[in-house]
Amino acid sequence: MKTINSLLTSPEDEYHDFKVQWYSHGNKAELIKDIFSFVNTSHHEDCYLIIGVDDNHNVTGVESDENRLNTQKLTDFLHSLPIANSHTPKVIVKPIKVKNHIIDIITIKDTIDVPVYLDEDKHLKNAKRPIHAGQIFARENDTNTPISDSASDYLVERLWKKRFGLDLPIRQQYKIKLQDINNWEYFETDKIGFLYNVNPDYCMFLEDDDDDQARYKVESYALGQCRARMGWQKLVLKYKNRTINEFLVVFLDGARFMTLVPNLSTIASFSDNPLTFQYFIADSLEFSLEKLFLSMKNSPIAPDEYQRMNLFQRIVIFDNCQQMKQGLKELTSKKDYIKKQCTPSQEEINSCRSLLSMDFNSKDVEMTQSCLEYMCQEANVSQFIIKYLKNNVGSIVHK
Repeated sequence: MKTINSLLTSPEDEYHDFKVQWYSHGNKAELIKDIFSFVNTSHHEDCYLIIGVDDNHNVTGVESDENRLNTQKLTDFLHSLPIANSHTPKVIVKPIKVKNHIIDIITIKDTIDVPVYLDEDKHLKNAKRPIHAGQIFARENDTNTPISDSASDYLVERLWKKRFGLDLPIRQQYKIKLQDINNWEYFETDKIGFLYNVNPDYCMFLEDDDDDQARYKVESYALGQCRARMGWQKLVLKYKNRTINEFLVVFLDGARFMTLVPNLSTIASFSDNPLTFQYFIADSLEFSLEKLFLSMKNSPIAPDEYQRMNLFQRIVIFDNCQQMKQGLKELTSKKDYIKKQCTPSQEEINSCRSLLSMDFNSKDVEMTQSCLEYMCQEANVSQFIIKYLKNNVGSIVHK
């Protein structure tokens, strides 16, 4: 979220607008128009309706405004509307104290489900005119489409390009295509890979990993599977004949399923015993790939429920980079406590050794005491962070 100071000192634009007061019962059509206009923007950022501030940026407050709505009431109102394809905008109402007043900030979350419009006429009580089916409100610069009109063809065209990702660089378009899980198909011909049936220009191939022999054959996130040994490969993302990106993947549980290799990070630096953990960022291209692999039906690379559950007991999922940064800042202040809590017991190490003994002999590096301790501690740290995020999600996400 942008800072309140930057919003209050900036002229109205495609990202924010000021309102002196909340919308009265007879003015709910304007509320719909204003929210839909901010949803129907061609950029890819959240927008803000700031209530309790006039056009000259003077803070007037809403503390005595009888028409105020909280997040739940505003969401319920939007759900009551006949919105086409059920693409109800996501909104968050947050009261903030500024200059001895309370202002309400309505965050209208960005979405690619645009344009948003009604599929039936809506006659609101005491409204001067109805909102018609198919009527599209949009925002350009600091101006919304009038309630008696509909957005120009030019603006609507930009919205459809946004919906299908045609306004984005090819890497970001790839991310959108990956979310269309049902239209990806696993294939085995002379090559092995994944094809996007809607547009075969998007295709991914599995290739041998040149460094496979030099890599560890087990990592901490594999310890929850029945068989811990891993096999490494490379996934190459192609658009036509162009390589867009490459990622490492591993086959787990006796090659019964495939997962993208997570990222490695640390809470704090300890020269003799770093507190490392494995993680994904939920809004990243990598995790879009991971969700595809987890969800593909009739595919030999998809895990079952048990395998999936055990995998993500040892991999942290941050909502975004901001949450990760804030979370690590808080966790670093607790590093000594975390180290104490996550130091593996001898029972954990013995259990790990027993699991690995099915695939490794005593001379393999993966079976050394130091390696076993490291993997067990890393798994414990990941589990500690997962629990911490669950218990502190509100304070971390919204800071």
